[in-house]
Amino acid sequence: MLTRRGWSLLGAAAGLLVASRLLGTAELTTLGLTAVALLLGALAWTASRSAPVTLVRTVRPSPVPVGGDARVDLEIEAYDSAPQLTVTDTFDDGRRAARFLTPALERGQRGRAAYRIPTDRRGRFAIGPAILGIADPFGLTTRALQIGEPNEVIVRPRLHELRPITGAPGHRRARANRRTVVPVAAPAHDEFLALREYTVGDDLRRVHWRSSARIGDLMVREDESAWEPRTVLVFDNRRASHAGPSYEAAVEAVASIGVRLLRSGRACEILTIRGRVLGAGQAGGPSTEARLLDELATITPDAATSIAPEIRALRAPGRRGLLVVVTGEPSDLATFTAMAGPGAPVILVACASPPSGIGDVTVVDGRPASFVTDWNRAALQVVRRPRRGAPSS
Repeated sequence: MLTRRGWSLLGAAAGLLVASRLLGTAELTTLGLTAVALLLGALAWTASRSAPVTLVRTVRPSPVPVGGDARVDLEIEAYDSAPQLTVTDTFDDGRRAARFLTPALERGQRGRAAYRIPTDRRGRFAIGPAILGIADPFGLTTRALQIGEPNEVIVRPRLHELRPITGAPGHRRARANRRTVVPVAAPAHDEFLALREYTVGDDLRRVHWRSSARIGDLMVREDESAWEPRTVLVFDNRRASHAGPSYEAAVEAVASIGVRLLRSGRACEILTIRGRVLGAGQAGGPSTEARLLDELATITPDAATSIAPEIRALRAPGRRGLLVVVTGEPSDLATFTAMAGPGAPVILVACASPPSGIGDVTVVDGRPASFVTDWNRAALQVVRRPRRGAPSS
């Protein structure tokens, strides 16, 4: 393609040829034809050129949290003599770009450049391929060539430092830390294996009072087939539940709470309001945490208006454990309040306008300015809250 200088020369050539016809001057014809020949030669020169350099791109760090520093390093190596070149590296599918002018390079020489990429919003973004601009010696024409392989950077939700809920239902104790005693004789049909310390949320009917009196602490029968209390984190990602910035605030809240639960060794499930499992794992660990954050980096609002039956069934008879619901402006309060009960506390994180006075449900203000403080207060509240039927001192 012609550069601005090339278009100017083409216009001048056309003017010279027209003037030569009007005035009958051979000299103007010669000048016009010379300009046209120069343009054709420049076009042929650039069309025959290939990229004389290779490019290697390094993105660090990747992934990166929202608002974090992310840098792209470019290294260009010439495998043939290369004139001054223009390198354009595209980001976010070409919506943004960084442009560099390289010096003339001899064979084997290297050039380096770096730039920072914006991380103001979460998502999965493509970087490259880079566009190399080759111009002829007169600067009349240019050719764009793709060099280097495309890369990808994941911008994850921002994480907040939260207090763990150490004593709430769903806490998984390491087997080595459990205080067990010698199994007590039991009927043949009983699956009772051993005793362990009482944990918040345990059924009081399973307390072994004789051993508790002897040891001085409440001891609970541990069954091989007993269902372990499980923490469930539900993300209400319905579009109708959010307004303005509340959806992004909710994504950050889910990421922060989910990572806090996984790092504290809890047996937990992380679900959307339609029952989709996030993180693809329940035991925690770096891989589950990474999958969770990668999925939350690209999750979009759901057009559904109703709550999935799987979510409504989270409080089926006999099920217990901590339930955390992250939403914008909750429209189904009755559903969430009905889930709260003995050994089954519910924390509702509202990221738009938190409601008040909804029974046994603990409400957390999920807006960024208040979220950490409110969550830490609620974490202590859940641990210390007296529960119906629980023993008191």
